[in-house]
Amino acid sequence: LGLAPDLSLLLALGVPTGACLLGLTGWAILRRARRPRKRSGNPAVKVAALAALACTAYSADTSWRFAANHLDMAGTAERAAMFAAAELALFATALMARQNLVTQGAPGVPGTLIWVITAVQVIPAYAESGPVGGTVRAFVGPVMAAMLWHLAMGLEVRLRSPEAGSRGLIATLAREARERLLSRLGLAARDRDAAQITRDRATARAVALAAALAEMAPQQQRNRRGRRLTRRLSKALGKASVGTDPVRRAELLDQLAARRHALTLATVPLPSP
Repeated sequence: LGLAPDLSLLLALGVPTGACLLGLTGWAILRRARRPRKRSGNPAVKVAALAALACTAYSADTSWRFAANHLDMAGTAERAAMFAAAELALFATALMARQNLVTQGAPGVPGTLIWVITAVQVIPAYAESGPVGGTVRAFVGPVMAAMLWHLAMGLEVRLRSPEAGSRGLIATLAREARERLLSRLGLAARDRDAAQITRDRATARAVALAAALAEMAPQQQRNRRGRRLTRRLSKALGKASVGTDPVRRAELLDQLAARRHALTLATVPLPSP
């Protein structure tokens, strides 16, 4: 009983390491069972796995302190049995995500759970060390552990098949948000240089200004607001280069015609379907 501090230190270092080694052994057995096309001798994968173990142990240290200070686990045996539950769950979900990737072509729900567990593990880091130290504990511990396990186990779909994209929930949401942002910024159309993007934006701005002026009465077009819109329209036309580019000029007139005759859309005769 007099060796309690040493025992707790041994448990803090030995339990997560032993659990991770057991998990790695199970992972190796699964790799042999599915007969890989080529042997994994890449040293980068081995170094990534070693770094992931170190980050997992770093995260386990945070969990050990959090279990005593915030979860009221005063007994050494209780802390040793419970403090590394999140780390083991993270490793287990990584293994399941890898198995899903092999059998189904996508990590699936376990791949999403990896990042959910990582987000929850950030809370003990900030609770133990505050904003500055908590950021270091969160990044070096659970965040880097999740990233390194993700890469070491080959969960990145684009590394396995560069032409394929991830079909996970987070990846799908990220792609959708990126496409919407590019569309909002006017960058959805690819293979355009900066000058063409500037001309396209100026053309759209000129159409909007011309349509706004067309809706004003003649007296309103000559007041202060009308003159300001006219100046802005003149600058937009200059940037759009519609005076020297007949194709862009025709595009501007077509867009302006559609805007000015938008009201007639309600009465356009259409054949019955």
